[in-house]
Amino acid sequence: MPAGHASRPRPMATAVPLIGAIGQRSSLYPLRWHSRGGTVGGRVTVQRGKEPSAGGSEPLTSGAVLAKIRAAAPSLVPSAWRAMEVIIADPEAVIGYAAADLAARADTAASTVVRACQQAGFQGFQDLKLALVRDLALRGTDQLVYADRLDSESDPADVLRTMLGASSQALADAMTTVDPVAFAGALEALRTRTRVLVVGNGQSSAPAHDAGYRLQALGLAISAPADALAQHLSARQLDDTSACIAVSHTGATRETLLVAETARARGAYVVAVTSFQHSPLADLADAALVAGSPKQGFRLEATASRLAHLAIMDALFVGLALKDPARSTAYLDAMADVTAEHTM
Repeated sequence: MPAGHASRPRPMATAVPLIGAIGQRSSLYPLRWHSRGGTVGGRVTVQRGKEPSAGGSEPLTSGAVLAKIRAAAPSLVPSAWRAMEVIIADPEAVIGYAAADLAARADTAASTVVRACQQAGFQGFQDLKLALVRDLALRGTDQLVYADRLDSESDPADVLRTMLGASSQALADAMTTVDPVAFAGALEALRTRTRVLVVGNGQSSAPAHDAGYRLQALGLAISAPADALAQHLSARQLDDTSACIAVSHTGATRETLLVAETARARGAYVVAVTSFQHSPLADLADAALVAGSPKQGFRLEATASRLAHLAIMDALFVGLALKDPARSTAYLDAMADVTAEHTM
């Protein structure tokens, strides 16, 4: 049954399937925000994609279109998601479709197709098709292999190649899903605020702590507590001269959301680093930096996304350093001195 968040109203996400490897078993994906669709045990049901069409079109496994669709997936209603499923499963056919053709195949309305494309970050269906043409032109024969296809008999070299490929794809996809305007806003806020709180929990704690260390090396007044209660207390002490960076793969981790909501209520500028465009965390943030990874099985999509989140932090670090080179150089020299003192 739908339920809102008590502290701040926000759009409700919809339970939708997230496509991973094509034609594989259904599984459960642990998205935790409330959904209009059904859930199982508090988790959103995930269905795998459809088989390619009879015409032999290969499904999308990488590229800008797939990355944007995945980032927008939790916000799409079922009728819109059906259209996205067709695009992913049969991209070559879709290039020749009008919006009405895709709507007929997905059993939805043409207006829903256009709206779904806009929610995924395109101007409309035509804009998505142009991006699809570019993705297919760049697609080689060496397609991304999903971790679900690895098993106990897999060669170690295959495991290594598959997982490194997933990590590489996560970084490439970030180029298409991170909004440059939001990134510029985050840079300016971090440059001008007097205090910055950095939080992340679970698998997102590593990128958060790394960011705290690196930003402190630039001379920023950073707080990056590991304990959830300490994070919440620190957020209560923020004000409109502060900023908060919240890192969460799902964008729905309860502890991280509580900190971000508290920081926002105190007037702080909130930067979200997450994998989903319309998650609760992204919805409440002043700047949402969205980067994720293809579904990899074994719950490893969060692991690959973590690399993309680390890359975003690196970009923030370099961007801030370039804003004031003289000051940054002085602080980085100090960090080099400290590092030297701790080197045998």
